[in-house]
Amino acid sequence: MLVLHQIPGPNWDTPGSFFFYIDVEIIYRYYRIRVLDQYGNIAEDSAPTPFKAGNDPVAVPNLYNIALTENAGGQNNLQYISQGGTPISAASVRVYRKIDWDTRNYSKTIGTTITNAAGGWVSPIFVEAGETYTIVYEKTYEYGPNTVEITV
Repeated sequence: MLVLHQIPGPNWDTPGSFFFYIDVEIIYRYYRIRVLDQYGNIAEDSAPTPFKAGNDPVAVPNLYNIALTENAGGQNNLQYISQGGTPISAASVRVYRKIDWDTRNYSKTIGTTITNAAGGWVSPIFVEAGETYTIVYEKTYEYGPNTVEITV
């Protein structure tokens, strides 16, 4: 599948400075990312899972196989709400391994999503079991950044 993006564009989050894509068919689908810039430079991700033509698009690879959502640890446990209890929509959600967050290794984001009108997550972020993660919520110039930790 080819998804064309540009800055600014419909899949560009300006406050968070990242691209996003919402798969309306299968929200748990995995993608191999390949980026081609205007100069012809190509960048590809280096995930160890073999993504190739013919693989079942809904088969979950062994790596990062736990779907982290706003309901991890209990119903609405990770929902993003204000101090007054109002859901915060259109906020960025970034997940880091706790060790990466604590050592300020911010380039090692596990995954990102945004919040919906109920403060829930638009899509899950897949993580590995047996790790502690730091979740960072932020709606630029309005809320956050706020962090919460969870062990999966």
